[in-house]
Amino acid sequence: MIRALWTLAKISIVVGIVVWVAEHPGSIKIQWLDYDVTFHIGFFLFALMVLVVSGIVIFSIVKGMMDLPRNLSRYRDITNKDKGLRAISIGLSAVAAGDAKGAAYQAHRAKEFLSNDSPLPLLLEAQAARLKGDEIKASKAFMSLMDNEDASFMGVRGLLQTALDHGDYKSALELGHRALEDYPKQGWILCIVYGLEIRARNWDSARKILYRAEKVGAIAVNKAQSDRVAMLLAEAEELKQSGQEELFFRALNKAYKFDNNFLPTALRLGRMYIERGKHKAAISLIEKAWKRSPHPGLVALWGDAYQAPRDNDPMARVRWFEKLLALNPESVEGLQALANVMIQEGLWGEARKHLEKAESIRPNVSLYKLWARLEERATHDDDKVREWLEKAADAPRERVWICSETGRIYDEWMPISDQGLFNTIIWDFPQGRTVHSSLLGAPHQMTAPLLEVVR
Repeated sequence: MIRALWTLAKISIVVGIVVWVAEHPGSIKIQWLDYDVTFHIGFFLFALMVLVVSGIVIFSIVKGMMDLPRNLSRYRDITNKDKGLRAISIGLSAVAAGDAKGAAYQAHRAKEFLSNDSPLPLLLEAQAARLKGDEIKASKAFMSLMDNEDASFMGVRGLLQTALDHGDYKSALELGHRALEDYPKQGWILCIVYGLEIRARNWDSARKILYRAEKVGAIAVNKAQSDRVAMLLAEAEELKQSGQEELFFRALNKAYKFDNNFLPTALRLGRMYIERGKHKAAISLIEKAWKRSPHPGLVALWGDAYQAPRDNDPMARVRWFEKLLALNPESVEGLQALANVMIQEGLWGEARKHLEKAESIRPNVSLYKLWARLEERATHDDDKVREWLEKAADAPRERVWICSETGRIYDEWMPISDQGLFNTIIWDFPQGRTVHSSLLGAPHQMTAPLLEVVR
């Protein structure tokens, strides 16, 4: 619309000039040397217009001839760029399809058509080389990308992936930190570097990276808190293995103060208290942990913390476990622990009541084995014993220390699994998992629905 109005305005101006000239006739006289030339004003303006137009046409022709080589070069560059970009598109499609030969050919064409400062042919060449299994050529291409200011990160990422694929975690860690220089708040880079720091046992560096990952939302707050405790316990285990018992004890105390709800810390610290003869501290710790989370490990610690009275009262041990049960009366672990002690002391009737209550809350393998032991000692009825053992074989599985990633069962919690996974061992039911354990022998496929575990 604006363009049409502008054209109309120009036409109006020209028409106005023509009308004005027609209404004001006259002539123009030119004297030059001995010549006198007189022109009608209309003819003069027409001749002037023809002269100007001719000059413009001649100038355009001359300029076009002079610019011809440059224009041809520009046309060739544009054509080559189009061909190169098309080769890149086809090559990337070949990479996605797994066509290594096609990708390599298109990478060659892209390098031929695109300028040397373009990183795209190098990227395609690297991907094609990786697809063919030529890691040396791929690494050279990625290193060349690192020298390109605009595409250095692509080179870093390619070399990082290569290092991870080949298990070169030291180089991967260096490349990961270099990647963080370019993208310090990128969550997936922070997570990779965090995992590599954990693998290298660089606990201080891992904590710094964890803080950054938590800050940008790459790692959930509850997971970050759990990982911090696990790191403290991992450091404590290293101190123990190196024979630094006092530092080990301090590290456990530090972990417990940081999060006294983490059961593995309580189990380790409670054991340390008992070994050092600090029974009151151990008992206090066990009682606090038991109220929150009854656990068989706490039962074992409670039994080790027991100190027999001097009068050898046979009921003292029973009262000791009654005290534990009173802290959490509905705990199946407490009911079974007390029933076990009562079976040992020959209190068959009381043991039976506690086993019945535990069975009404949550049947399990250990419960039915206790029933079998009770029948064996109280009635000597082999048929009853066999019946309870058959129930134990079909009973729901109990909670175990299990890796949430692999399903492997462990005898105790550890910060790093035997497969190198950090803080993935949890206390949970093994239903719906493929379980591997020295306790179970061959792997078993569980058929019950998988329980969702929030770590």
